[in-house]
Amino acid sequence: MDLKEARYILAIAHYKSIGKAAKALFISQPSLSKYLKNLEQQLGSPLFSRLEQGYIPTYMGERYLYYAEQIAAFGQEWDQEYEDITRRAHGRLNIAIPIMLGSTLLQPTLMEFHRRYPHVTINIMEEVSFVAEQTLKNTSIDLTIYNVHTFPKLLDYQVIRTEEIVLILPEGHPLEKEAEKKEGFSHPWLDLKKLSQENFILLYPDQNTGGIARDLFARHEINPPVLLHTRNSQMSIKLAMDGMGAAFTPESYFNYMASLRSDRPGCYCVGEKPVLTTTIAACRPGRYMPKHVKDYIDLLKIYGNSSS
Repeated sequence: MDLKEARYILAIAHYKSIGKAAKALFISQPSLSKYLKNLEQQLGSPLFSRLEQGYIPTYMGERYLYYAEQIAAFGQEWDQEYEDITRRAHGRLNIAIPIMLGSTLLQPTLMEFHRRYPHVTINIMEEVSFVAEQTLKNTSIDLTIYNVHTFPKLLDYQVIRTEEIVLILPEGHPLEKEAEKKEGFSHPWLDLKKLSQENFILLYPDQNTGGIARDLFARHEINPPVLLHTRNSQMSIKLAMDGMGAAFTPESYFNYMASLRSDRPGCYCVGEKPVLTTTIAACRPGRYMPKHVKDYIDLLKIYGNSSS
């Protein structure tokens, strides 16, 4: 199996269609169809079943694809290293990131990166969640940037910044008068038990902030009503600022959303000690990292430390 062969078969598996795969590979449909037929004859077994829903891998196909993915990954790394060695200032940067984190962390750093590397193409794949899983599945992704409170075991990573998870209430909320200044906390502090009957807008528990919220409720032995679940951080923050319910969010997300409003929504600290989340830049273990990718991580660290 060579690199071209691996990429051809991976494209068919991805698109489940000879026509769409051929278009993505910039070759003709008859050429790709003939290529697949010859390969299957050479192997003595079909790689795909031709079904109504498209080309579905057989067991032989599944095993073939397992090794094809590894060959394609090494081929991609070689392409990147070759570009790094021979062209230096040229290349690409593929980033997977939650949508809200892209607005608050990537956006402020991209112009400086572009100034340093004007010929590097940036592809940002914005996900609502599960970006870590995307890194393990998608060999084209150079960096996955996301918030964690438990560090991943299956990825190499670098810490970009650590920031506080804060509670959001609308301007003029009755609990505003009960908030107090407390040493070690950057915002007025509220006893979370006082929100035991407050409606909440939460992210799902498998998301970082949603999981932290559930941990806080369990630690304080409260079970407040949850009015709405969403995977959209921006929606949860806006609805909390509008008064629909309380919400938790990283401090940088609050600052970004508050800057877009004319009112002054409340931002509070909770817990016995500050509730922290960490932003990491992660990649597949052992992956070759071009110089422009390393430089961008350093740029993110500088910005992250200055803004936290």
